[in-house]
Amino acid sequence: MRMPSNPREAGFSLIEVLAAVFVFGLVSAMSVALLTQALRAKEVQEGVQGEMAQVQALRLLLREDMGQVVLRPYRASDGRFASAVFVGDIRGVDPARRARVNEAVEILTFTRGGWSNPGAIQPRSSLQRVSYLLDGDTLYRQAWLYPDVTPEAEPVRMVVLEGLEDLELEFLYANRWQDQAEILALGGTGQVSSSPPLAVRLRYTLPGLGAMEHIVRLGVAARA
Repeated sequence: MRMPSNPREAGFSLIEVLAAVFVFGLVSAMSVALLTQALRAKEVQEGVQGEMAQVQALRLLLREDMGQVVLRPYRASDGRFASAVFVGDIRGVDPARRARVNEAVEILTFTRGGWSNPGAIQPRSSLQRVSYLLDGDTLYRQAWLYPDVTPEAEPVRMVVLEGLEDLELEFLYANRWQDQAEILALGGTGQVSSSPPLAVRLRYTLPGLGAMEHIVRLGVAARA
């Protein structure tokens, strides 16, 4: 084995060291960029999956709720029969609350049946009072344990969808979509003021998914 004749011939030159450092830095920068891109893609994917889960939950809730609507008058917290049996309006079902700023508005309210109570464990019927509320960019669903609201009754509120934009709520009558529906009880009896809509349409936009639309048929059950 031949040894270097001059000790100065061993090792690397300054140019070689600088070149190696440059290549290492370039590879490191590319690795960091790829890792950052992968993490961002993962975050986007998780966000889209979360939005899709919310969309599917909303679709199922609307289908179940609208398919079990009961045109039944109910008692309000003051003990009197409320005139509204089924009311929907994206501006708010209560005209007195529409002008209030930064406050959740009730956009859909109704009574539904088909609320299961296996073994009659809870002392209640299968009827349930339900409403949907819009608070900024968040849609809520709230429900009471009993269809007739008492002063001390507190609804169970759940977040259905967050981050939505341009929400629209429409109701199908014959072959025309209308932006509001109102079915009133006549004197607290089983008679109502008008026929229910055939279907309900909800349209909105989500940043990660774009424009979304749900159309569900209104299946009016017999009055309990």
